[in-house]
Parts: sequence; C-alpha cells; structure tokens
Amino acid sequence: MSDQIHNNKENTEFKTLMEYTKILRSGYFNALSAFYAYEGMLEVGDPNIAGEMEAMANVAVLNNYKNFLLIAKESMRVYFFIELAKLFDASDQSLHINKIVNFTESNLRSLTAEAFKEYNQSQGRVFLASLVEEFRGVAHSDLLEIKNMLNVNEEALNKLKIYRDKWLAHNDINKPELPAITKEELHSLFDVFGKIVNLITGKLNSESTSWDHIERDTKHHTKMVIEYLRRFEPYRLEEIENMFHGDIKGISVGNKY
Repeated sequence: MSDQIHNNKENTEFKTLMEYTKILRSGYFNALSAFYAYEGMLEVGDPNIAGEMEAMANVAVLNNYKNFLLIAKESMRVYFFIELAKLFDASDQSLHINKIVNFTESNLRSLTAEAFKEYNQSQGRVFLASLVEEFRGVAHSDLLEIKNMLNVNEEALNKLKIYRDKWLAHNDINKPELPAITKEELHSLFDVFGKIVNLITGKLNSESTSWDHIERDTKHHTKMVIEYLRRFEPYRLEEIENMFHGDIKGISVGNKY
C-alpha cells in the first residue's frame, strides 16, 4: 500500500513538472517570436542589411502605414520585454524558470525512471520501453550547471527586472536610470532559457525543442509583409481607384438620361 502511495506521489510530481515546462515553452515561443519580429522590423529599414535602396523603400512603407506598423513594432518590443521578464521572475505566485529549477531540485528522488514510464504510458508514448532503458534523470551536476548559467546572466537579469518593473509594467514617477540592456544580453537570456528547459525535459522526458527555425521564419514573414505592401499595394490602390472612377462615370451617365 505504501509503495502505491509513493508511486502516485511520483506521478503527480512528474506530471506537474512536465505541465509546468509546457506552459513555459509556450510563453517562450511567443516571446521569442515577438523579439525576432521586432528585430525583423528594424532590419528591413537598415541599409547595412536590406541594402540602401530597399531600406529607403521599406522605411517609406513603414511611414505610409505608421499608425499601424510603428505601433505594432513598439507593441512587439514591449511584449517581448515583459514576457521575457516573466520567464525569469522570482515571485512565489508565478510560474517561471526559477520555480521549475527549484521544483526539480526539491523532487529529484521522485523524478525517476518509473515515474517517467508511468507518465508516458498515459500519453501513449511510442518506443517507451527503450526510452525507459535510456532514462538519465537530472543530476546535481545538472542543477549546478543551470545555476551557473543563471549566475552568468545575473547582471542582465537585474537590468531586465528594473526595466520591466519601473518602466514597462508601472509608470513610476521617480524612475531609476534607464538600464541599458544590449542586444547581446537579450540573445543570451533567450538562449539560456531554452537551454535550461531542454536540459530538464531532455534528461527527464527524453524530449527537447528546437528553436532554431523561429528567427528564420519570423524574420522572413516580417520581410514578406513589408515587401508585399511595397510591391503590390500600389496596384491594389490603383485598382480601387479605377473601380471608383468607373462607378462615378456610370452614375453621371445615368443622371444624364
């Protein structure tokens, strides 16, 4: 009876951790997509990336539709900053990477091959027998590696928290100096989050997520939207204008008779 209770406890903790990681991976995907969409919006107007002539034409498109595109760009910027800060939060009431790491560390004894097997049986996982044999689990050395990754980025994380708390989430009257968060620091934070999640899910559930396509796909789609507006919108507007003039001409002829 005690073994059964212990197994149920293992299942609950393993399942809880996997559900936590799924939620965080979804938030990470959205934040990373917004980050690369914002970068893509900057790059279409950068002559060093898009070329001088194309960049000028793209900037003209951004200005022609500025009441939407410039607001959209700023919204992407604010969104990815806030969501990235949430992923590295430290609140007891929130779900974030620190809670995942602490939960894993507190329940190492329960995150076993048997818990992995029972959890994945309920998921209908294929090749489960061989995966159970290959089960590695998270070791204390893995947790030290994770904590080291977080410590290396501590300065960037502190700046991100100040920026989120004092500049984005709240309109503080007496704001501290605007923290200078570099592009390299942002890339590092996104990178370390993905590595930590994949380390935990890879060791515990034999699964990892590839994020490599997100930058390529998101920037391509962003570029295609601007290119479409630049190349084809004039033809659409001309078509509308011709239709409008045709309707006016038809009305005037009808009135004549």
